[in-house]
Amino acid sequence: MVLSRYTRGGRRQLLGAGLGLLGGGLPAVVRAFGETGSVCGNAPHPGYPSAGHAAVVQSWVAGGRLDGPLPDCSAMRQRDLELLVRVTASFQREGDLDDQLAHFGAASSLKGMPYWSFTDRKRQVLVRESFAVDQATSTRPRPDFTAGELKRGEELFFVHNDNRSTTLVPFGLRLVQHTPDSLLVRVENLGDIRYLGFTMVAAREMQWAVWVERLGGGRWGYRSLLGLHRLRMGRTEQHRLSNLSRAVAMYDLMSGSQTDIEPYR
Repeated sequence: MVLSRYTRGGRRQLLGAGLGLLGGGLPAVVRAFGETGSVCGNAPHPGYPSAGHAAVVQSWVAGGRLDGPLPDCSAMRQRDLELLVRVTASFQREGDLDDQLAHFGAASSLKGMPYWSFTDRKRQVLVRESFAVDQATSTRPRPDFTAGELKRGEELFFVHNDNRSTTLVPFGLRLVQHTPDSLLVRVENLGDIRYLGFTMVAAREMQWAVWVERLGGGRWGYRSLLGLHRLRMGRTEQHRLSNLSRAVAMYDLMSGSQTDIEPYR
């Protein structure tokens, strides 16, 4: 899942900020399968805030915190989810929809992407390495994906690791919907995300969906859903904050913002 980071000096690339879903620290609690149920529902998504206004960030945890009615998860392939984080926002940027789509395919420049760590209480590097590959089983880099490749609707592949993991994890990237004025991209982990020998997120248990919609006048609507099928290990609140931080980082790097996420704790 790839977006672009913009700075005053030019453009950098963003790929799937939220894919390293580790809560940080040695896991302390093992949660049983089927313990709490799903947080998916059918409540409509909120409207986009005005450009320049703070993003609306919400989270839902099965058996725990619920920031409003359970949201519509129809964009997800797997809808039995124990954790959801939604970011709704808008931003200004020139270019057409293909320009926005091309950001999602740019995997190679993610390295060094920052995020706010609730665990370490500071902003730090999230992604250590990231690049596109031809097959999910490959670790041989290939050029970034173009908008044309994404428009074929096929699952494309990239690998990355983050500051909590030591091995490259494969991910699948697919353009699910595409109209002249909007797009929807979905990403899933194709391999286990492990930490200190523990499986934190099993294959295809993490999903991230992001919508970008033309609103006119160079303004774009942005909405993302980051979901976990199972909260396997660690404290529930630890999972929520870790994934909230990554979801906000995705938006910040797409829009060129730096959101103060403490109010969303």
